[in-house]
Amino acid sequence: MSISTRLNSSPEDLPVYLTIDVGPTDAVMGHGHAAAPSWEVTFQGLESLFKTIPFLEQQIQRALPVTWFVRADRFIHHQFGDRLAIINRFLDNMGKLIHDDGHELGWMPQLPSGQANGIMYEDLLNTCQAVRSIVPTLNSVRMGDCYHDNTSMQVLNQLGIRFDSSALPGRVKHDAGWCMDWQKTPQLAYHPCHDDYRIAGHPAMDILEVPLSVAPILAPYDSVALLRYLNPCYCTDIWSQGFNELIATAPYMVLILHPDELVSRNTPGHPLVSYSQETFISNIINMIDRAAILGRKISFQTINHFNPANQFTTY
Repeated sequence: MSISTRLNSSPEDLPVYLTIDVGPTDAVMGHGHAAAPSWEVTFQGLESLFKTIPFLEQQIQRALPVTWFVRADRFIHHQFGDRLAIINRFLDNMGKLIHDDGHELGWMPQLPSGQANGIMYEDLLNTCQAVRSIVPTLNSVRMGDCYHDNTSMQVLNQLGIRFDSSALPGRVKHDAGWCMDWQKTPQLAYHPCHDDYRIAGHPAMDILEVPLSVAPILAPYDSVALLRYLNPCYCTDIWSQGFNELIATAPYMVLILHPDELVSRNTPGHPLVSYSQETFISNIINMIDRAAILGRKISFQTINHFNPANQFTTY
């Protein structure tokens, strides 16, 4: 199955970039990255996705290529003795999708915030070299926890990474070990300013930041809606809140999910997530149907095929 890349998107077209973060089980529930997290349910979810994606492609009658952001960093090395352990296991299980079906293998390094002594930045250099030994066409990165600072963005730029997709526009967090600052960041793609990774400006870097799509979503425990990323593994009512805000007018959408979110569980998980393969399927179908009602046709694409002709932020 091949991907047809659109060189010019009309207003009726709606490119959707489905991205999947391959990190430890329940990565969105906690941020104790120095510990030895479990990966068992993550790989159960990958097994589910390996079967679900072809089934879903048959249902929607179009290709569904994914950009897979897979962890590789010093923490993986500490846990498994090899910083490429998760990427290698991913390729053993999912390599057909990358080699035959037009999916993209991206990289997700974990860089804990506040590490200003250069050690973690050096790890970006070392790990990138290792990743490129098995993924020579590496183009796309998403930072773990969506964390960036000026130095980390500059390092990725110096490494020749073409696309970063870490930004969560409008969000700032400094709690439970999770720190990020995208308060000033626009919703659409931009070349980061050398002196402020969060915005476009001069001098600009070559790397293109492709932010996650966000929309105001009211969780059951919220008093007011917060900007949240769009995850097709959300419970259906939460998912509908999100894409209804964007689907009529957005020039494109960037979605995110985590493999363990497709696996049912007996213990409580994140209250926004369905933990259901069936819900993931129905949410994607409902999004396509809603777009069609509005006169727009969704085509799924990978981040490395991001079309510069789509609207993006200039300085």
